[in-house]
Formats: sequence, structure tokens, C-alpha cells
Amino acid sequence: MAEQAEANIENLDYGNRDLPIEKVRSADGTTIAYEKSGSGPPVVIIGGGLNEKAMHAELAEGLSENFTVYNYDRRARGDSDDKRVGPYTVDCEIEDLAAVIEAAGGTANVFANCTGSMIAVPAAARGVPMIKLAMYEPPYSGPKVPPGYTDELTALLEAGKIKEAVSLFLKWDALFTEDEIAFFSTHPIWPAFEAMAYSMPYDSILSDDADRVPVEELGAITVPSLVLGGNKSPQWMKEMCQAVADGIPRGEYVTMDTAGHLMDDTLGAELLTKFFR
Repeated sequence: MAEQAEANIENLDYGNRDLPIEKVRSADGTTIAYEKSGSGPPVVIIGGGLNEKAMHAELAEGLSENFTVYNYDRRARGDSDDKRVGPYTVDCEIEDLAAVIEAAGGTANVFANCTGSMIAVPAAARGVPMIKLAMYEPPYSGPKVPPGYTDELTALLEAGKIKEAVSLFLKWDALFTEDEIAFFSTHPIWPAFEAMAYSMPYDSILSDDADRVPVEELGAITVPSLVLGGNKSPQWMKEMCQAVADGIPRGEYVTMDTAGHLMDDTLGAELLTKFFR
């Protein structure tokens, strides 16, 4: 566990690239914001829990050397809004991803981080146009949160106890250690975590709904697909990544010796460049 925590802290990425913010409107009217950089075939980056575009700055920078990168904020975080009416469902975010892909020219390579994969996988299975799909540690069939967790998370948010809510989310949804949470709480990234706090229930719902590897959806994905994972991540995560790759007809699994659950973006950019080419 100490090795995993050290890898996560070393691979923490957060940066402002000072690029113009561009926007596209999703099917329900929600405005989705993205940064566009580079030139070449399009690559769309979709983040996981408590991710916004600044947290993939290094990855986007690396990919921009060979691709036109669309690094977007999921709804309710960063520069995107959320005009959803009614309960949250993954369908909303599939429509968001489809809107960004449309802005990228109608089809694109897609990289999804963590719970972002739980949006990209059903999107690919339903035929949202993709050239290739890559993902980092999609957390299917992971450890279950304790009873009452979602209610406690919601209650903390409603009471305005944002720091406590973020800490709870990082513990049970992100599976970070107490030492990691203490480190992040003093890092410049923490205010960004708090700013995105009201999106946390979305990723909790995605995780709760993904209590098994979605064999049927994976089998319906026709594009070449790459599953990346950290060699310092827990064994259950490695086995799950292998199962996801095995479930996709044209899937493969590659591990990074330099990563835990937070991807090494420098090596990740190299591997993704090779794959998307």
C-alpha cells in the first residue's frame, strides 16, 4: 500500500495551460467546455472522479505533439455547467461525450480515465463514433462502499461540509489512503477538488452501477481498445483490467511500472501516441 501511495503522489498532475476555452452544447442544453490544442488526428480526453481538464494538462501537452487534443470538463465541474432535469444517469454523460466528438469532426480517438471509462465503454458499445478507445483502470467490480455511504456523502454536501465530503469520497470511491488524503488536503489541487464536490455523487452512481465487468457491452465494442493500468495498483485492479481487455474483441492490456491508480502521464502520452497512431 505504501508503494501505491508513493506512486499516486509522484504522478499527481495539475496545471493551467492558458488555452482558450471552447464550448459545445450537449443534448439536454448543458454547455461542455474544452481546451483544444495540437494538430493531427483528434483525441478526446474524458476524466474520472474529481477530474477536470487541468488534471490532464501534462497528458494533453504530450499528446498535442501528434494529435489535436480535446481535453474537456465533464458536466458540473471546471468550466462546464449542468442543466440536467431529473435524476442523474450515465446517458447524460454519453451525450456530453458524443457532443465533444462531434465538435472534433464527428469521430475521434478517446482516452478515458477511471470512472470516465464507465461513460466511454457504453458510448462505444452503443456506436458513438470512435476511431480507437483507450482507458486507464476502469474500476469495475471494485470494493463496495460501506452501507449508508451515499447518504452520508449527500448529507455532508447539503450541509456545506465540503472538505469532509471530499475526504470521504477520496477514501471510499478513490480508495486513497489516509496519508494520501492528508497530502492532497495541503496541495494546491485541493481547492479544485472542493470546487467539483457536487459532481462526486455522479461518480459514486457510476461506480455503484458497475459492480461487475460489463461483458455484454465490452463484447459490442468493435474498435481497437487499450486498457492501461499501474503495476503498483492492487491485485484486484490488475485482474479487472485484464478481464476488461479480454472482454473486448480487439482489446489489449498494458501495465506501467511507474504508476498506481494515478497514471504516469509522461509514459501514458508515449503509450497512447503509439496506440492511437
